[in-house]
Amino acid sequence: MTIHTTNNQGPDASNPAYGLGTRAQYVSISWKPSGMIARVVAPSIGQREAPIVETEILEALNEASKSIKWLVIDLSAVSVLSSMGLGMCVELRRHAKERKMRTALFGLNGHLRDLFRMMKVDRLYKNLHSKDDLVKLTGS
Repeated sequence: MTIHTTNNQGPDASNPAYGLGTRAQYVSISWKPSGMIARVVAPSIGQREAPIVETEILEALNEASKSIKWLVIDLSAVSVLSSMGLGMCVELRRHAKERKMRTALFGLNGHLRDLFRMMKVDRLYKNLHSKDDLVKLTGS
């Protein structure tokens, strides 16, 4: 289990209990000045994990304040991504776009980067290659 955490950019930042976080099975959320980082902590995203990860990220998206301009999906802990995982990424991008948010991917290993390119899903996301890129994008 990971902890769903936030800082002053979260929707309930005024609520002292919110800082304690809520449980999330496969995703750890962190809030930055201009971005929400969803770190997927499962090593593989298959048929079972994809809907759970998608739901956890969508719940956080629904809580995001208007000042959040970026959804960053951190896949640095993921080594295997099924077609359902790719579909999940497409759906998350669609939901972010509905909220006028831009999307980025961080931490893709070589295999995942090739998979995203081959399926042309990489065109939907800005690809962040380093921690510096992530910090510049999210503002912290």
